Amino acid sequence: MDQNDRYDNEKVLKLLTEANQFFEQNRDYPPYQIGEFLVEFCKLFKQLGKLLYFAFSDVIEKAQVIKDRGNEYNEQTKGIYGIIQIEKQKGLMELNGENNKEILKNKTLPNYQSMARTMLRIIRFFNYLKIMFIDVDTNRNKKFSDICSDAYTEALAPYHTFMVRNAAKAAWLAAPSRTKVFETFVGPNQTDEVAYAAIKKFVNALEPIRLNFWDYYNSNKLTNLP
Repeated sequence: MDQNDRYDNEKVLKLLTEANQFFEQNRDYPPYQIGEFLVEFCKLFKQLGKLLYFAFSDVIEKAQVIKDRGNEYNEQTKGIYGIIQIEKQKGLMELNGENNKEILKNKTLPNYQSMARTMLRIIRFFNYLKIMFIDVDTNRNKKFSDICSDAYTEALAPYHTFMVRNAAKAAWLAAPSRTKVFETFVGPNQTDEVAYAAIKKFVNALEPIRLNFWDYYNSNKLTNLP
């Protein structure tokens, strides 16, 4: 495997730290760091198996949307909340690249995917990550495949079609052992306690981001975007 495709937990933590620091200064989150975090984190799934990576391949696509919108609105705002407010003013929040002509009633922005609906799906993914890693830490004898399945059922399945839910089942069945997960997450020849400590550090870095986004979406009544 190419070195650039390997999961790097320190790099992931650095991106989360930068996002949290940006929030402390601006009360908003930077599109680049959030997008890059998603890209870098999904390398973990890629190393854990093709089916697991495929199950979350849409996260990579959404990461690109986040970075694209950040570049597009860079001169107007530096944060994700700011972009969503611009989309709200322009009536763009519901656009997904397929319903654009119907909503806009014209041919402008035919491929535009909104930051608002994209981030809603990402913060649901953040829920999945929290549930998954807390389960790994709390239930230390539980199979990783069962952990993935249970986290999916709680965090993501309610928003997916029957076909997507069935496809996800195959990914969970193919999930590797806890040992393989730990080796990928913190590197080989590390103790389980090192892995559990790294998991807690990751959850603690992600949690304020997850909570702040949910607070923003609830406060602005954005949780039911199509």
